This record gives sequence, C-alpha cells and structure tokens, in this order.
Amino acid sequence: MNGYSLGDATGEEPPPGGLRERRRRETQRELSDAAIDLFEKHGVGGTTVDDIARRAGTSPRTFFRYFATKEAAVLPTPEESESMLTAVSEAIGSGTPLLRALESSWLAQIALFDSRPDEHERALRIRRLIGHEPTLLALALRTEAEQVDALTGVAVDAAGSDPDILTARAAIGIVFFIVRLAFDEWARRAELGTSGSVRDIYLEIRRSTAAMSDQLGDSPA
Repeated sequence: MNGYSLGDATGEEPPPGGLRERRRRETQRELSDAAIDLFEKHGVGGTTVDDIARRAGTSPRTFFRYFATKEAAVLPTPEESESMLTAVSEAIGSGTPLLRALESSWLAQIALFDSRPDEHERALRIRRLIGHEPTLLALALRTEAEQVDALTGVAVDAAGSDPDILTARAAIGIVFFIVRLAFDEWARRAELGTSGSVRDIYLEIRRSTAAMSDQLGDSPA
C-alpha cells in the first residue's frame, strides 16, 4: 500500500503484548525513523543500512531482522499487511460480501489514522519521499500489487468451487483506488495547511464514484 497504508508509519494502534514485543516494535520504529531522517538528508542512494543502524543505535544485523532492504524501512511491514488479510478473511468467512468486508477493514484503519494527528506529519514525510525517490515508489507499487493479489486469493478461497476472479479483482481495485485518492487529497490539503478527515474524503469520493456508475446505465451494446 503505497504511502497511504497504515501501521506504525501512519498511526495504527499497536497490539497488546509483553515487554519483548513492545521493545521489538520500538526498535522497528526507531530504525524506520532513522531511515526517514537519512533519506530526507541524503536520499535513498546516499544512505546505507549501516548508516540507518548507526543512527538508530543498533547494528546492521538487527536491521535485517526487521526489514529486507533499506527501502522497506519506511513502508508497511509484512505483519501490517497480514493484519488486513486476516480481517478481510474473517469478515468474508462470517458471510460479509467482499466489497463490504474490504471497505470495513479500510475504514477501521482510516479511523485510527484520523484519531492520531501526532502521526500525520510522519505520514506526509513518507509520502514526500515516495514521490521523490523512484526506488521507494517502485517498492510501494509492488507492495500494493502483492496485497491485491493476496486479497484476491482470500476472496477466491472464500467463494468455494466457482470463484469469480475478475469480479473479485475489480472490487478490490475499486476500494484501493478510492482509498488512494482519499489519502492523496488528504495529503494535498494537509500540505496547504488545511486539516481534514480521510474518512470524510473517502466517503465523498465513494458517493461521487457511485453517482458516476449510475450515469453509465446499462452496458453498451
């Protein structure tokens, strides 16, 4: 999820855990913060894993326990992506239609983001980096594509013996597109000094999208 995805980078509430789990998340966050600082000052190309680890007060070996590459340090972790898959899978398993399950999961995360204004500047910093660093943009787009594939797999598994893969991908793509537009518009307003709710923007775009769909009417001959 390219720069608008949630998690520590954008304010997701950490799950409860013991001292070891809290320390693990703190170290992960410290490494991510160090990467953001150094990427802003020196660019991705001018920053090494050694630099990031040194800035965070740890070792490259520790860095690689958390992130596969230096670029990955500023994007959502696999655990965060897995939480979305789990939520959607459980909702579908309980009988919720795919589109509603996916939207509900996103709206829950968006609500957390809106409730954490202290994290908003960090989210904007990451978005600026993605916009200026081709390697970060490429990784963000690849990460989103992988999540779409994974969610499609969840939907297909839930459908049983006669899955409609094309419809599943279309539904997932629609929600991802609206979420992306909502965060883009939130960021645009934030950069102009105008506060706003991502949820409100999402619902505004959703209404517009539904209206456009109605205007299309029946399928063309």
